[in-house]
Amino acid sequence: MNKKVNVVLLVALSFVFTYCSNAKKEAASEKAAEKKQELEQFVEEQFEYPLPTSFEVTKMLQDANASYNSEITNDAGNVDKYVAEWQKALNLGVYGADLSYASTFDKQQESVAFLNASRRLIEELNVSTAFNKSLANRIEDNLENKDSLILIITESFYQTYNYLNKSGDEKTSLLVVAGSVIEGLYITAQLIEASDYNSGLMNVLAAQKDQVGDLTTLMEAHAEDENVNKVLPFLRYVNLFYDQIGEGAEISKGQFDDVSASISEMRAKIVG
Repeated sequence: MNKKVNVVLLVALSFVFTYCSNAKKEAASEKAAEKKQELEQFVEEQFEYPLPTSFEVTKMLQDANASYNSEITNDAGNVDKYVAEWQKALNLGVYGADLSYASTFDKQQESVAFLNASRRLIEELNVSTAFNKSLANRIEDNLENKDSLILIITESFYQTYNYLNKSGDEKTSLLVVAGSVIEGLYITAQLIEASDYNSGLMNVLAAQKDQVGDLTTLMEAHAEDENVNKVLPFLRYVNLFYDQIGEGAEISKGQFDDVSASISEMRAKIVG
């Protein structure tokens, strides 16, 4: 009799634990959905971020079975070298892309390093939003929750872009975006070379066509600006590369080698 009671109790407890576990998962899922909705509403109400964030690029890389390679990111210690405002803006974008890359592949130590470098550049660019002041703590509290981490970092991109635009500093905001786009191109190109021209990774490079085109168009409006012109000629070249391969066409090895060399040259000028 006692054995039967014990069995019944165990079964009942298992149902309770299962219910509680499922309830927690549902609650977490609902919270993530609410956060996503808040983020989408924020973007609609404020200045629209002009391009997909670097998380979308690194997610495509992950889906193409790419791996994480710390040697192709910008060393967080390089932040000390960036003195001019254009260097700070471009490298804020670079570190943002590197942070996305590290977070996508669950590299916590690297994520914290890129976070600290980004935070320093944000402070030096005087992008002092309430969100950015709490950014470090929010990210560190969610290092083991990739979905929440992605939402937080993505919102940081939006907040920084929005702040700079509202402050009348659209050119600096575009430099931040440009740094992120160029780093996404660079990471993709380096992974392609390491994979011996993997076709899936080639497709990820091809998929970045629209964001390069849109960014080039946005920056053309400030073509007279000296700092914008540090990257605009390069973007024009990459945009021409995409126009030449056409829609849906495969990138040849020769085409890739040409554009990859240009990407590496531009990125070297940015990170120093």
